[in-house]
Amino acid sequence: MRINGLGAFAAGVCMMALVVPAQAQVQEQTYNIPAGTLRSALDAFGRQSGKPIIYKVDEVQENRSRGFRGTATSQAALDAILAGTPFTARIVGSGAVAIVKVGNGGPGASDGALADSLTETASSEREGGEIVITAQKRNERLVDVPVPVTALSGSNLIQQNLVRLADYARRVPGLTVAGNDLDAISIRGINAGSSGSNPTVAVTLDDLPVTGSIGLSGPFFPDIDPANLSRVEVLRGPQGTLYGASSLGGLIKLVSRTPDTTEFSGRVELGGSDVLHGNQGWQARASINIPVWQDRLGVRISGFKREDPRWLDNINPIYAGKDVNKSSTEGWRAALVFKPFDDLTINASYLRQTVKSSGGGTVQVTPYPTDYRPLNGYDAIDIVPGAAESLTRIISLRAEYELPFGTLTSVSGWSKFANNSNSDETLNFPFVFSDIGGLGPLFPGAPAGSSVDLSNILENKKFSQEVRLASDPEARFSWLVGGFYTREHPLLRQALSALDPSGGELGLIVAFPVPQRFTEKAIFGSLTYKFNDHFDVQVGGRYSENKQRFQQNQITGDVAVGLFGPSSVNAPVFRAGDDSFTWLVTPRYRFNEDLMIYGRFASGYRPGGANTAAAAGATFRPDRVNNYELGLKGYLADRKVTLDSSLFWIDWDDIQLAGQTAAGLNILTNGGAARSRGVEFSGEWRLGGGWSVNGNATYTDAVLTETIVPSSAGTYLVIGPKGTQLPLTPRFASNLGVAKTVELGDRWSVELGANWSHVGNRNSLLRLATPAAAARSDALRVPAYDVVDMHVTLTDGDWEATLFARNVTNDRGIVSISDSQGLSPATSATFVQPRTIGVIFARNF
Repeated sequence: MRINGLGAFAAGVCMMALVVPAQAQVQEQTYNIPAGTLRSALDAFGRQSGKPIIYKVDEVQENRSRGFRGTATSQAALDAILAGTPFTARIVGSGAVAIVKVGNGGPGASDGALADSLTETASSEREGGEIVITAQKRNERLVDVPVPVTALSGSNLIQQNLVRLADYARRVPGLTVAGNDLDAISIRGINAGSSGSNPTVAVTLDDLPVTGSIGLSGPFFPDIDPANLSRVEVLRGPQGTLYGASSLGGLIKLVSRTPDTTEFSGRVELGGSDVLHGNQGWQARASINIPVWQDRLGVRISGFKREDPRWLDNINPIYAGKDVNKSSTEGWRAALVFKPFDDLTINASYLRQTVKSSGGGTVQVTPYPTDYRPLNGYDAIDIVPGAAESLTRIISLRAEYELPFGTLTSVSGWSKFANNSNSDETLNFPFVFSDIGGLGPLFPGAPAGSSVDLSNILENKKFSQEVRLASDPEARFSWLVGGFYTREHPLLRQALSALDPSGGELGLIVAFPVPQRFTEKAIFGSLTYKFNDHFDVQVGGRYSENKQRFQQNQITGDVAVGLFGPSSVNAPVFRAGDDSFTWLVTPRYRFNEDLMIYGRFASGYRPGGANTAAAAGATFRPDRVNNYELGLKGYLADRKVTLDSSLFWIDWDDIQLAGQTAAGLNILTNGGAARSRGVEFSGEWRLGGGWSVNGNATYTDAVLTETIVPSSAGTYLVIGPKGTQLPLTPRFASNLGVAKTVELGDRWSVELGANWSHVGNRNSLLRLATPAAAARSDALRVPAYDVVDMHVTLTDGDWEATLFARNVTNDRGIVSISDSQGLSPATSATFVQPRTIGVIFARNF
């Protein structure tokens, strides 16, 4: 079957909802709500009244309110708060009070249309937080979506200085981040720890896929600074029907901030931090919103720069230095929204972000089965300094047109990712300067202090287009159909060289220039039938096909021809391709409008591909997962308690596994099967009086269900007996947060928050069957650790001041550990960042 590429859909929207009983509107009480941003005034209203409210965060927070002080009904207080703003309050069918722009939610507007107009989220951690998300490419309340989803506010992430995915991953049940690369991310245990493999977790920005589809296109992903994000949504379980390939374990959706067409506003922010036994870091952010044409055209421009604190000292006698692990990130974004007429909305944006790092981040430790004590202290490394620089550029264009029978949406995206890195690999290639089991030395006369340098230059140019047509979601029979096309042109240039102590090149060992191309086409759709007000069933499917080609050229230094073979600068072109059908069946039963139980049966797949010329052109097949799930979601205790829990079982077949040729070149192959089963729970309890408690807990039992054979056709594969725990994911992990908000006089309020995260024991990898790895039959078991964070935020709506502390107890937990499959005589670990204390000052205008 062949299909034409269609264009792409995008609609990343959500809202915060706090329900206000209609009968309570007539009761009077005393309010003390200071003037400031409209968002802060509405938050104060919610805290003081105990009654929540629905609003569009990015619009609201950039408008001003005169506040209200006095005794009145909640409706009168809301009218006073909204006076002079382009907003009004309206009670929707659920009983919630929605804050909408005048003209957008007036008489005759349906509740469904009103919900569609509320397209941004606030924090899911605030009191009374209810969110509307787009996990199913429709605007739906979080508690109505039959998918396990966690949503995090970009504003709250900035407030707590959680600026990287690794910083806030512990707040998400089932999500594990063990490094900076996409192949180190796992959801629900679906990751075999195969470096360089195709990803098992997909990442999108405003519904654009922004990561490479195949492993050779790069494991790097754009870790966008939260200053440019409205929210982060993490969908757990395979999402192959609506989001396509490589979402075996789940999906990370990044949703950017949108311009406001009604009011001029902005924000400036400056912060600093200090790390224990290290130096200082700083951050600066600014944004401005300009309504160029009232209600029709708006522009938002933002920029930031961040220098992270450093704490690792290099004790290498040649390259000694203090605080060498440098990392800086900077970027900017320009966004435009244009509404030429009421039924058409066009959004366009350009994002650029650069990350520079140097000095390394791993510490040498005692090998397994010891307790991984650092050989030279927690904050000391012994390396030849390396460096890395990555550049992300993304252009997106989205158009949404309201038709009488539904909504037509198109999203187009152009992106370019470039990563340039150098790393010291001397410990991983000891045969370059020494005789190791008959291998080497390749440079027998090299002076003491010489090193092995690995240079990686990776680029990936990508175009994506998706178009979808969706009917009215409130109808008894609703549907969605769409098409998707993507084209990628990755280029990998990798070189291994020997360097003298001054950094001069002793000689090339081997280099691999690898041009590639990947294309994918897909059609997808879903149907939902509502049997009655309580029970409905959704079914969906997606057919996709992809084609790949690449050419692995090889340039071999004279000293390494016997090990890697001769040079080949016009290598054969290898081709691969496959097609796949993924499906979805979701029955849902609503006990009432606030509580439901659902079943979710879904599949996902990951594309296959071709290996290198050195592996005789062998291909590897797609692997697939089937997910079976039972979930319970909703509100309890008069909406004071939010609950999201699920039981899941995932079967994973024909797993893509890492391997090595006899010359040490990495390949991928298929073998074995696994399953992941577990329980996930997350919830929030709003106790009243400004107190709230939130948390999550996850038990994941992800193991091999077949013994993996040790070798095949002269290659070394990963090995693992049946029952071996899959790497990266702990069996048990949890998170607990407590927050208290206190009003201070007429203008100020203070929020105090604390968060405790626990990450359990886990395996770091599956062993290869190479002689070096076989000598270390352990699985590099990583011990559990705990992290406590705290913050205090003082605000009057215009000014904000936050004091934060990360890793308060200074727990030096291990995030990841490696010995390069036994090639390295040393074991290296990445530890949790030491205790870090900082402040952030911000001004809204």
